[in-house]
Amino acid sequence: MVSTARRTREQPPWIGETLWGTMCDYWDTEEAQKRSKTYSKARLSDRNGLGPHVHYSGPKSFQEIQDELEEKMGRLVPLGEVFIQTHTKSDGTYVDQKAEKIALAYEQNVREKLSELEAAASVVSDGSSRPRDLTLDEYAAIFLEEAQRQIEEQAAYNEKRDAEIAAREAETARVTAEQKDKLEHLSLVEKYLRQTDPQFLDFIATHSSTSTERIPITPPSNDP
Repeated sequence: MVSTARRTREQPPWIGETLWGTMCDYWDTEEAQKRSKTYSKARLSDRNGLGPHVHYSGPKSFQEIQDELEEKMGRLVPLGEVFIQTHTKSDGTYVDQKAEKIALAYEQNVREKLSELEAAASVVSDGSSRPRDLTLDEYAAIFLEEAQRQIEEQAAYNEKRDAEIAAREAETARVTAEQKDKLEHLSLVEKYLRQTDPQFLDFIATHSSTSTERIPITPPSNDP
């Protein structure tokens, strides 16, 4: 969903004006464009052994699911909550480990941010007023930050894995080339000896016949 917004530059309803402007400015930077190419590989990878990523949103878009949740709950539903709803099975478990990591980290970050707001409110008030809640933009920013971090971790893992694979392939190619050179060298030595050394030919003939000579089979004795 974020990658689609980045590619089309069409602002989704769940991203507010302030956050959208910040995200567009970042996507236009050279660093972000370079990372985008790297992240595209991460989406198709094995994701550090976590298995293929799935979700339960089906043919519905996140916006449709968000609208349904808001109608059902009678309140605005943040993007992170939509993600959790679409990545949770009926038994309450997550659809995969990656979704669980993102969801748990998001919930923890939300709790920490709310604690910060509560602490800040207690300093400037007499205790009678409640701290403000997070806005949808703030909830979305927290979720997108965690999702971005997970993508960066996956991209770093893929880069390291690809480097290790490339190193192994290079070593295999080196050993293969080395063996080929040795065989070619031995072939030249054999060719030279066949042309210049009769004793070598005798040696080859003797050992070739010895190696192929069959051991005679002794028939069973008829003695009682």
